[in-house]
Amino acid sequence: MKRLVLLVVMVIVSSWSSLAFAGEGKMIGTITVIKMVGNGAEMTLKDRRTDATVVLQVRDASTIEKLKDRKIRVGDELRIRFDDGNKVIKKVQKSAGC
Repeated sequence: MKRLVLLVVMVIVSSWSSLAFAGEGKMIGTITVIKMVGNGAEMTLKDRRTDATVVLQVRDASTIEKLKDRKIRVGDELRIRFDDGNKVIKKVQKSAGC
């Protein structure tokens, strides 16, 4: 019985902690500024819904390569998923069609 109670408590605590620290932001925005900084980049985007500007960091190699090849440039509209805590981009997708 003690093991069952302990197991239930552990599951509840682990699910609660993952919800507390897993802040993922989503937005659709237009790129206004791109700065290459060291091994990464910083993109300033204007949110389509709120018209607020958000500065996000790019650290993954595939997105940095797209920035260098100018496949992603100022004026493009993107769908972005990012970590709310440190503003690092997880996924980038152009919102335009084919």
